[in-house]
Amino acid sequence: MRTVLLFTIILATTGCGMGMDAWIHDEVNDDFTKQSFAQKALQEDLAYLQTQMAARHPVYHELTDEKAINEKFATMSSKIKNEMSRGEYFRLIGTINPYFRDGHSLLFPLLAEGTYAEDKKQNLFPFGVFTQNHSLYINKVYKNKSTGALIEKGTKVVSINGVAGETILKQLAEYGHGETANLRMHMSTLLFHYWLNAIYEWRGNFKLVLEHDNKQETMMLSSHGNWESEQNKLSDNWLKIIANQNAYLKLGTFDVDEESGFEDFVEDAFAKIKEMKVAKLIIDVRGNTGGQSDAGAEVISYLTDKKLNQASSVIEKLSNDNNGLFGYKGKPGEIIELDVIGSQIIEPVEPSKRFKGEVVVLIDEMTYSAGIVFATTLQDHKVAKLVGQPTGGHANQTGNLNPFYLPNTKLLVLAPSRYITRVSGDTSKQSIQPDVIVNKGKDTTVDMTLQVSQELFSN
Repeated sequence: MRTVLLFTIILATTGCGMGMDAWIHDEVNDDFTKQSFAQKALQEDLAYLQTQMAARHPVYHELTDEKAINEKFATMSSKIKNEMSRGEYFRLIGTINPYFRDGHSLLFPLLAEGTYAEDKKQNLFPFGVFTQNHSLYINKVYKNKSTGALIEKGTKVVSINGVAGETILKQLAEYGHGETANLRMHMSTLLFHYWLNAIYEWRGNFKLVLEHDNKQETMMLSSHGNWESEQNKLSDNWLKIIANQNAYLKLGTFDVDEESGFEDFVEDAFAKIKEMKVAKLIIDVRGNTGGQSDAGAEVISYLTDKKLNQASSVIEKLSNDNNGLFGYKGKPGEIIELDVIGSQIIEPVEPSKRFKGEVVVLIDEMTYSAGIVFATTLQDHKVAKLVGQPTGGHANQTGNLNPFYLPNTKLLVLAPSRYITRVSGDTSKQSIQPDVIVNKGKDTTVDMTLQVSQELFSN
């Protein structure tokens, strides 16, 4: 695959995965997480968070409201007490996340505590979730290996440990990360198991009330539960050939690597499209919160006969963590411009493999990060028509996450180092606007039926 332009947090299921435990500070073991910290140390950490995020973030002052965020830091500082635990401190200062107004900027919800709890078989919440109309739903089919019991995708989570799903979402919104309130609500579901542990200290045993087909069921989950989903990341991406020479390509995630088989999947999908003489292709990136932008580029290479750039400009703000060996890129704080024409060009596949028909791309408020880069590239190069809902995130995106740590509590903070301006060069801080808006103000999850596809292509 090509050079990775953009990274995001893609943790839609439980477990650290992706080597997330590598982001735990070397000094943080299980004993460290149980320490309490003096007020002076906690004040130092808060000041460090404020200065370092501003110093590392490439467009910090453009995205944040300076007056509001400074007042928030001052309010949190006034509430710091002596001898606070990491958990107590996080629950106070984690409320800064919404003020960064960026889905790639956040104080991470107690990664070490969650990891060490699972090491001791105090499992975190075992199911991935999504939100719709301010309610929580199970995101995949889960099966209990011991009993064979199934939980269907789309099952509503009425309550967890006696707290209503809607109340949980409202609470997590106070810690959410993202450009808009809607995006922050959705993003909280990606780290849901960590948030439940960090905010509610829920791990081990859970009492769930679930609702499916208008029937409610109470379920007790133990620390040693055996729930699993047979769906891997690649199963979020699939192709369906539908009638009248139409095809539907679901790209649920770009969180793939060279071992995932994504390139083979894309090649096979377009070979099938070619074989079936498909004339009209629907690509669905609703709910795709990103991953690697070169995964999207892999798909785009089958849709064009020209070399395409994915951005009009990419800047990188240097720090001690990303300025290269012996600082060859430059000094910390310096902003450099990357070569988006020479190194980030999408090369079209050979003509015999190329799709030459009409393309529609479905987007929604949860299309984010590399999903946004994918959509703007297609829209700005006029390769496809965008249909659906405006994105919750901005059309111009931050990227390339770099972790740093608060000096005393060692809490993990993620900050982007790059800023990507869309191909058109439009610098507006706004969402992607679809060419055709569907179901505005209603349920944004449109079932991809034959009737829907015919309506889309008839416009």
